[in-house]
Amino acid sequence: MKQDGEVFPDEVALACSLTESEHVTRSAELEDLFKSVQQVNELADGYALRFPGSDTWANRLIQFITFERACCPFFTFALVCEPKLGPIWLHLRGPEGVKGIVEAMIHSSM
Repeated sequence: MKQDGEVFPDEVALACSLTESEHVTRSAELEDLFKSVQQVNELADGYALRFPGSDTWANRLIQFITFERACCPFFTFALVCEPKLGPIWLHLRGPEGVKGIVEAMIHSSM
């Protein structure tokens, strides 16, 4: 199993399937989610974002992933839960260009 290198096919289009009105609503939801990011670590093909380690946050992040998988199929997601109910890391990865999309998500909440 390969985990460290880029493993994304080049043919995945970096396009969201939301309509303009859906995108406006989703942007407000993302702003609310991403304002709680505690730390950002750059990865070779994306970012790792640290969130609080509560069950509430675990559920919010799973809901985020579920929604985003449907509208933005170019993302690869991973949740890493640290021991002793420590922080939860959301890894957002993908093909070239994904970093800019994640940066826009993060900066829209600042």
